[in-house]
Amino acid sequence: MTFIIPEPDLELTSAQAELILDGWLGGPVTCTGIEPLDGGMVNSVFRLRFDRAPHVAVVKLHGPLGSSFEREARALRHLREETTCPVPEVYVHDGSGVLVPPAYLLLECIPGVCLDGVELGPEERAGIDAELAAVLAALHDHRGSSWLRIGTDERWASWPDAVMDRLSRARAHPNLPERLSADVLAEVDIAIGMAGPALSDPGPPTLVHGDIWDGNLMVERRDGRWHLTGVLDPNLQFADVELELAYLEVFDHTTDTFFSAYTEHHRLRPGYSRRRRFYWLHTALVHVGLFGDPFFCEYTARIAAEIAADPS
Repeated sequence: MTFIIPEPDLELTSAQAELILDGWLGGPVTCTGIEPLDGGMVNSVFRLRFDRAPHVAVVKLHGPLGSSFEREARALRHLREETTCPVPEVYVHDGSGVLVPPAYLLLECIPGVCLDGVELGPEERAGIDAELAAVLAALHDHRGSSWLRIGTDERWASWPDAVMDRLSRARAHPNLPERLSADVLAEVDIAIGMAGPALSDPGPPTLVHGDIWDGNLMVERRDGRWHLTGVLDPNLQFADVELELAYLEVFDHTTDTFFSAYTEHHRLRPGYSRRRRFYWLHTALVHVGLFGDPFFCEYTARIAAEIAADPS
């Protein structure tokens, strides 16, 4: 089983940037600026400025043994072609290592700044949440006939199969035994065993972004207000829509404004408050395995204990 290795600290030289830009634009390009961007936890991300139209782009890098970015490119193209979700255009991607050693993905530069670095008052945040609710409600109007992850060959016969597969893979991460106690892991195993029956009635396969948090949202201030300008880094899939909503709650994004606006279009199914814990558990296990964040170590223990204590 292959696990992602975070590489948020790769470097990019002007010469490497120009090779990427030359390959895309088909002629000599002078790179006039390279700016590291915040928010990348798995990949390294830079804004490039150069002397030919469109004069600015964003490039994501991962190491030579990392992703080719094929999956992300296919997901972004699907969103642009099939939905109204505001995502960047894909310019080019390459994982061959021919031009530069890292795999790279060159993207349109969405106007604005990452929401994760902006301090908003309650009213300003409510405005962003209302706009996000409208974007996600429209995205969730798209339904599929099977459970699958866009841009991959991952497909499951049922939604419980999909969730059990993901939980099992997250549980198998080699970093977990050194970051979680044996008692916590025992409760995690009990909770995973309860997931299939608890998620047996998921509703129709729904198109979800799959990785909505402040670090993947772009905002811009204009006309005296903050506005949502783009959504980044999709983990695009046909899934239970509750996966999306639960993920938002892990990162404290959802507010009363969000749910009020969202549920005008899509009602929550009874029992969501219990089912969401299994999605929280998966998110927590992934973060413990990748990053070892003390918050998610504690969060994993708490959620696993809550699930194990509630067999209903």
